[in-house]
Amino acid sequence: MRDLVIGASGQVGGALVDFLRGHGVDAIGTYSSHNPPHFPLRHLDISDKAKVLSLLEELCPRHVYLSSSFTNVEGCEEDPELSHRINVLGVENVFAACQQVGSKLIYFSSDYVFDGLSGPYREDSPVSPISVYGRHKVMAEKLVLASADSLVLRTTVVYGQEWQGKNFVVRLVKSLLDGKAIKVPSDQVGNPTFSRNLAEAAALLADCANGIYNVAGLERVSRYQFAREAAYVFGLDEDLVIPVQTSELGQKAARPLEGGLVMEKLQAKLPKLEIIGCRKGLQLLHKELER
Repeated sequence: MRDLVIGASGQVGGALVDFLRGHGVDAIGTYSSHNPPHFPLRHLDISDKAKVLSLLEELCPRHVYLSSSFTNVEGCEEDPELSHRINVLGVENVFAACQQVGSKLIYFSSDYVFDGLSGPYREDSPVSPISVYGRHKVMAEKLVLASADSLVLRTTVVYGQEWQGKNFVVRLVKSLLDGKAIKVPSDQVGNPTFSRNLAEAAALLADCANGIYNVAGLERVSRYQFAREAAYVFGLDEDLVIPVQTSELGQKAARPLEGGLVMEKLQAKLPKLEIIGCRKGLQLLHKELER
């Protein structure tokens, strides 16, 4: 069994490679810009159609997990052409190669496909993106779902171990360790998702599901509540977490405020899967970082 994880230098892709290899799968990972020194990967730029097809023809993977994307929401707003090249055309290239080689595509999407006016959202809720990133995610989903054998996983507020230290919790912990206050929106609501839990669900669904599935954490909380929980679990000063309104942050890209995902479909499909809540996920991350 051989699987390909595109974007394995990130927290979701890295967790996927770990999970798959731990369960007897020959998991090959790729990176685009940064290759972890302790975790050698194959280079792949998904905007290069010929190279994408060449790699898939060489490996002939059973499953292709596409976790690579341009996730900087502000960056997408500032450079929509770059976002489109990676988040839409790149996905189209991977999808076309999967169709040609006969691999199943598992694509990671986001609750940013919604406007955040009436969350949490189900898989069949009408999409209504309010940012460039969200619009391009919707376009990519439509491309992937052109095949009845493809799988789209919508997730949100992902956190976990990641060697570049870019994710929200790691940056929060670093600031609090330095005694620096950090402003966190109290009006953005979602389901914080532990990357290793997401990886397990993705690998299990790849074998038995098609279409759209919501995969996220157990609780739906505000970013501020989640940040305070992280401070508590890591034994840091919770009072350094300062609640603000999203409108005070002066961001270019609109954020879905009342976001989050309903996971009844996931629970029905994988009744034995433990969907991890905030505290347990943060405790597991704390142990990982200590090691």
